[in-house]
Amino acid sequence: MPTYLIGMFAPWFAVLIKDPTAWSTWTSFAGKSPSGNGFDILLCAAGAGVALSLIAQIGEQVDYLRFMPDLTEENKGKWWTAVLAAGPGWVILGAWKQWAGAFFTAIAVKAGVDIAKANEPIHMYIEGFKAIFPNPALFMALATFFVILSQVKINVTNAYSGSLSWSNFFSRLTHAHPGRVVWLVFHLIIALALQELGVFDVLLWVLGFYSNVAIAWVGALTADLVINKPLGLSPSYIEFKRAHLYNFNPVGFGSMMVGSVVSVIAFFGLMGPGPQAFSTFIALGLAFVLSPILAVITKGKYYIAREDQHFHGNPEVTGLTKCSICEFDYEREDMAYCPVYEGSICSLCCSLDAQCHDACKVTPQTT
Repeated sequence: MPTYLIGMFAPWFAVLIKDPTAWSTWTSFAGKSPSGNGFDILLCAAGAGVALSLIAQIGEQVDYLRFMPDLTEENKGKWWTAVLAAGPGWVILGAWKQWAGAFFTAIAVKAGVDIAKANEPIHMYIEGFKAIFPNPALFMALATFFVILSQVKINVTNAYSGSLSWSNFFSRLTHAHPGRVVWLVFHLIIALALQELGVFDVLLWVLGFYSNVAIAWVGALTADLVINKPLGLSPSYIEFKRAHLYNFNPVGFGSMMVGSVVSVIAFFGLMGPGPQAFSTFIALGLAFVLSPILAVITKGKYYIAREDQHFHGNPEVTGLTKCSICEFDYEREDMAYCPVYEGSICSLCCSLDAQCHDACKVTPQTT
């Protein structure tokens, strides 16, 4: 990480020190904009849509944060610093990286790089490291090393998070878990196929399209946390175990789907240029507003299929509990009571079981 931070910040400052006009080169850079370097609200909104595609990264950050130690009086300073830096604070570093990309693109074009290739990282950082080391062999080697290091960091996170997502999705859908390695390979095959098919050439379009779904998901999630729960429209805690959930909750899924569908229609230009540029904001607004409305209409009854009377909030259950299926020990938040096996069951074994047919719930379901 220290090497990565040095490689990201040092070229920026080196270029500004060596060429004081670099800042104005960047701020006056027009690229291919038909309106020149003047401010265009539609282009700004469209650009924000591409940037907002990264909002789903917060899910990956939270996944990393689950490895944090418990909060104590002794570590609360370091604990909160780590949580804020690796949680919401990641957007600061993410924004810097986007600014750096725009900055070095402008510098590369000024140096004579074709505008069609200036957005490729290797061309950006050749210009950056050239300001530190004039030796061609050295700045080429450093630029190559930094680009490879960045890609390794990105792909490690994507492979980890992607395999986890596939594993969760298919284990819930098929009640089968062949192992994370299988989904890791599956995810890498998809990534390689997309790379070979030239997804980078249409990356802006792909990210713009994807952001409509991602921002709708986050909008629905945020509304549930900051509106529904404080108002008592949804449970005060977050339930994730199959034993206590309906297969479908119209509050979250419904608001996300409506926001996604309407914004995608706008994204394809079927509502005009204004809504097309602001499609991601349409997705965010619709999902955020619809979530509490649907919670009121459904009276929040689709959040919990059956109350947890055995583990959640039960002060008599302390420490770890053994799963009657896999016989591993888990914290009580990860446990449920299974009437079919007449014992405690962990969330993973519960998700994978294909024999019970949700017999634990008031109305048995098919999956």
